Amino acid sequence: MSHQTGIQASEEVKETFARARNGQYRFLKIIIENEQLVVGCAKQPGSTWEQDYDSFILPLLEDRQPCYLLYRLDSQNAQGHEWIFIAWSPDYSPVRQKMLYAATRATLKKEFGGGHIKDEVFGTNKDDVSLNGYQKYLMAQSSPAPLTTAEEELRQIRISEVLH
Repeated sequence: MSHQTGIQASEEVKETFARARNGQYRFLKIIIENEQLVVGCAKQPGSTWEQDYDSFILPLLEDRQPCYLLYRLDSQNAQGHEWIFIAWSPDYSPVRQKMLYAATRATLKKEFGGGHIKDEVFGTNKDDVSLNGYQKYLMAQSSPAPLTTAEEELRQIRISEVLH
């Protein structure tokens, strides 16, 4: 269970989220300022999501300042466009900032609408949240879980039983 900070979304954020869910934006950077969530940056699509990704995200990441990033994919689900939610918390940011952003994550996701979020990525360095990092995350999500020695032995027995 996460602890909540009491930080709420500003009216500007709520209005921006509504426009974003309607497809107006490709990318949103949300920051905590004066004890509320505010829009740090919003960008409209330039090309496909893969082509826009690194040029939209990486330049806006600060080495010592956490933030939230919402990035719209070209795919849709029953709710509308699918989004990647990125929690950026660089290693060298102040501990208080890291804790504040970690404790406010649930509030942001609730305000945006969890049904729109396809993937959730956490990053402490730019490689974690680059397009290459996101693709590695997807590969890790689709790979089978590691097996214990006992599970691996059982799997080998089942394979040999099928073959004989």
